Amino acid sequence: MAAAVLVEHAIIVTHGPELPPPLMINGWSLSYAAVNAFFILSGFLIADSLEHRANVFIYAASRALRILPALVLLSLTATLVIGPVVTSLEAAEYWTRSQTWLYPVQVLGFLDTEHGPAGVYADLPRAGEFSATLWTLRYEVIAYLAAAIVFFTPIPWGRWSHLVLFALASAAFLALTLFWVEAPAVIMSAARLSAAFTLGMVIHGWRDYLPLAPGVAVVGLPLWLLSGAAPWAEHFMNITLASALFWIAFARLGGLPTASRIPDWSYGIYIWHYPVMQTVLFFHPSAPPLLIGLIAVPVTGILAELSWSWVEKPSLGYKATFGHWMQSVWAGSRIAESVTKGSKND
Repeated sequence: MAAAVLVEHAIIVTHGPELPPPLMINGWSLSYAAVNAFFILSGFLIADSLEHRANVFIYAASRALRILPALVLLSLTATLVIGPVVTSLEAAEYWTRSQTWLYPVQVLGFLDTEHGPAGVYADLPRAGEFSATLWTLRYEVIAYLAAAIVFFTPIPWGRWSHLVLFALASAAFLALTLFWVEAPAVIMSAARLSAAFTLGMVIHGWRDYLPLAPGVAVVGLPLWLLSGAAPWAEHFMNITLASALFWIAFARLGGLPTASRIPDWSYGIYIWHYPVMQTVLFFHPSAPPLLIGLIAVPVTGILAELSWSWVEKPSLGYKATFGHWMQSVWAGSRIAESVTKGSKND
């Protein structure tokens, strides 16, 4: 899925924002479908993580350590290393602009990541954009929080509640696309990605009852294509994606080698490929998409491997330690609060 986003962005970086995305089927682009697939898989994996850990502190530590360390590296590299090279501003102005120093805050706070540090890539078709994929991370974090609220509170958790959540999220998204097309992007994106995320939760909850076969995809694909650009077509697309992805993921290949043991480079590919492409275009403004892709694939692969081996994987090794530390801090604060209240009562 990360590679699919990379392929489309190799074309997108050479387009201005006024042009429609390439590689579209009935209005849905390759990267759009890939992001939906991310959230379907995320819903499945997060539901599994919650049920296996059942500890709010270790869960929070796991989620933070999976996302934040690589983002710290990206935002600091953008501000301190790449930004000064690709900005249109003089050095003194670049280092004194608030936008330069606010960029890491925007990234790590999952806020407005549309623009990078001050003046970067100013003369490119996608002027100012450093890593255009980061906008989805705020919805990923919201989904993490929402799933934890359902799991760690008296709200019912199980396959039937997952089905209800999926139905509500899908109905809300369909209602928006039918009756409020001009809804703010934050509302529309939240509804869209919630429908995908809760679909993954449903598949996890019903995993013992669902056949491991591509039959649903075989039925869903023509329904999606025949629906054209109708608002309900995206729901058929999500179901088709889910069926195909989980069949591919869990299909038995009779002992044939699979890719299950490769390092987890997907996150690094996802967050790094766009700045790599923008930088290639910065130094070669007339480069065609094919050349951008041919350069970006190996460079992004190297960065993703470095990010995984030197930042992401080592950070994940501290999940339990960090989670238990958070739990002890919380317990200590509760004890201190109890002692304080007791002293006041005395």
